[in-house]
Amino acid sequence: MPSNSEIKKLIDEWGKWASSLKEKRFKREAIDAKFIANNAIALIGVRRSGKTYYAIELAETILKKKEKYLYINFEDPYFIDNNTTAELDRAIEVFTEYELDEPELLIFDEIQNIDSWERWIRKQIDLNKYQIIVTGSSAKLLSSDIASSLTGRSISYKVYPLSFSEFLKFKQNDHDLSENEYLAYLKKYITEGGFPEPTLTKGKQNKIRGLRSYFEDILHKDIVNRYSIRNSKNLYLIANYYLTNPSSLHSSHSVKKALNINAETVADYSQYLKDAFLIFGIDRYHPNLKVQTRDAQKIYVIDTGLRHAIARSVSEDLGKLVENIVFIELLRRNKEIYYYKENQEVDFIITENFKAKQAIQVCFADMKNETTYQREIQALLECLDKLKLKEGLILTKNREEKLKIGSKKINMVPVYKWLLRQQQVVLLS
Repeated sequence: MPSNSEIKKLIDEWGKWASSLKEKRFKREAIDAKFIANNAIALIGVRRSGKTYYAIELAETILKKKEKYLYINFEDPYFIDNNTTAELDRAIEVFTEYELDEPELLIFDEIQNIDSWERWIRKQIDLNKYQIIVTGSSAKLLSSDIASSLTGRSISYKVYPLSFSEFLKFKQNDHDLSENEYLAYLKKYITEGGFPEPTLTKGKQNKIRGLRSYFEDILHKDIVNRYSIRNSKNLYLIANYYLTNPSSLHSSHSVKKALNINAETVADYSQYLKDAFLIFGIDRYHPNLKVQTRDAQKIYVIDTGLRHAIARSVSEDLGKLVENIVFIELLRRNKEIYYYKENQEVDFIITENFKAKQAIQVCFADMKNETTYQREIQALLECLDKLKLKEGLILTKNREEKLKIGSKKINMVPVYKWLLRQQQVVLLS
């Protein structure tokens, strides 16, 4: 059995690493998180989106004293052979021995690598002895499962890659810019994406290598290993297909036809990709549930920078990519999202308890073109009339205008202005 000094060394190493996160990165937008009695905090989201950073920031905000929390990442090689809950008790004992005080807060990354961790965590929550933050995503347990494993005992927050406003801060350009400067940074945001580490990495090829490494980790650790997929070729093909064709309607049948892969395999692998937060699907808004579930889903990807690094396409459809960015921002804002399709299509219908509240169209084309201008307005007017909404929103490249057409109002807002509205990481309902 390793000595207490070895455990102390492991705790120190991870503690220093955790503290270094605050030094290496710029401040992200805050999580409005509060501990509730008999509940842990669970941070969930795609790999490398910044869950650990937020956990450390929460610890420092809540406790004010860095030395009062214990941080361990259970992907450390030590826990390959030492993966019982006894190691959790031992880590706390060693911390207490050397610090002469028990930790007030526990931060456990990848705790699913410890056998029967759920019972241990539940016990600590019930005893109300420590405040607890858990994060994770691995072959054994995706981060989304952490919350379900602690049902009724955790408050969950979803963490996404950088928003556009965070991206500007990371680039040290969050001050007032000209319209052309904002548009130039938006183009850079589309290309580089919002994963924190690649955003700070210098050199285009270094950024791409980092993003490709993330892609491999997501597919291999969160899907291939977890579901014991022997031949991963089809998984990679399907993932690449979605990344190449974001903001588009897809069904198992259409992907089967495009890739010549069994429809059941397409359906299974697509769900795995959703569980790993690589892709997202939204349904058509329709009062008839049978129609809604029958129609194809519109598929979006977690990050346009990841798409840029992986997709097998030389085309750059800015309209689709900007629509994808708007979709992820709507997720950040905790919106219920559908798409509208009758005679014409509208990108997003925002609902509350399935009742339509807002219609949003994204058009990053030249709105000075009369044909484009009228097409977008007419599509939105049809939608507003059908759903009995009074006003709609068109997110544009740079056109800003307010229209009154009959009883309907249409607001045109440059997409960069809409993206820069201050937001927070959201509490999951």
